[in-house]
Amino acid sequence: MKQRVKTLSLLLAGILTLGLLAGCGGDAPANNSTPAPDAGADASTQQPTGSDKLVIYSPATEGQINAIIPLFEEKTGIEVEVITGGTGELLARVDAEGANPYADVIFGGGESSYAEYKHIFQDYVSPEDENVIEEFRNTLGYCTNYCLDSSIFIVNTDLVGDIEIKGYMDLLNPELKGRISMPDPTASSSAMMHIETLLSDFGGLSLENQEGWDIVRQLVANLDGKLASGSSAAWKAVADGEMVVALSYEEAGIILSRDGAPVEIVYPEEGTVFTGSTVGVINNCKNLDNARRFVDFVLSQEVQNIFCNDLDVRPVRDDVSYPDYFRPATDVKTVTFDQAYVNEHKQEITDMYMDAYMDVYPG
Repeated sequence: MKQRVKTLSLLLAGILTLGLLAGCGGDAPANNSTPAPDAGADASTQQPTGSDKLVIYSPATEGQINAIIPLFEEKTGIEVEVITGGTGELLARVDAEGANPYADVIFGGGESSYAEYKHIFQDYVSPEDENVIEEFRNTLGYCTNYCLDSSIFIVNTDLVGDIEIKGYMDLLNPELKGRISMPDPTASSSAMMHIETLLSDFGGLSLENQEGWDIVRQLVANLDGKLASGSSAAWKAVADGEMVVALSYEEAGIILSRDGAPVEIVYPEEGTVFTGSTVGVINNCKNLDNARRFVDFVLSQEVQNIFCNDLDVRPVRDDVSYPDYFRPATDVKTVTFDQAYVNEHKQEITDMYMDAYMDVYPG
């Protein structure tokens, strides 16, 4: 396998000190043979390179990277370098690299994160987009959904006993106080997704929704001051029998269930939401044609089948062969989710959550 994978956290200090101020990213020299197009140029005005290279910054899971990138190399003959890290730090790195970015593609993350940095992306709508479920097609230009996830509960079937857990209101049961596993929503996108889903279920996703924010405060109180250190720590605590229920995401629940953990996946009876993981082509990238080919590739029917059959991830196409253990989306109650509102008010929602938390645990 030609793919090279690096971890951003190990590189940031030296790169940010030596490279970014000079206008070049990563540890490769700047490519001066082809002038970089204007930062705001439309993708159609940028010249294809005809290269056999592609550089990807990715916050995607290790499983996705290991399954998708080598296959892309095999199918195309393009050599891929992958640099991994958190969504926020990778987006900030591209922003700092300015008009001479090192990477060509961001693979992973979500629409609300991309919206904060939409100036670093160029528009590209793949021909494969017409095969995507209509609700999740690319309407923004710079942001393509390639797989879906949803907010779920993971319940330990050995510990739950007679406690009924079907929806968010059940999590307010005093018997569950201190037995609910949830990471800090200000640091975990899956936990914040639960806050946004809960608000959507009770009164609508808005800063003024007093009913919803009151339920958030009650949920926070029932955590009894306990927050998991991260998303994986939250579901691991349930799988290991330390907690009764985790607020988590569909992929984690499916993986645990298939691995034989004593858990049950519960979709909130009030309604959950499906949200996309995204991929985008970076402005002024050096390998434009290859970047576009990668977006086409992850939307292809072959790769979409890999997502759901090998990676336990819900695809964005419905013309794939779903395994039996995947609950059809049509059987899951969903609630209307205002993604545009989240994109516009992401920081205010985070601040409101912090206010709610401090109301429960002042000082």
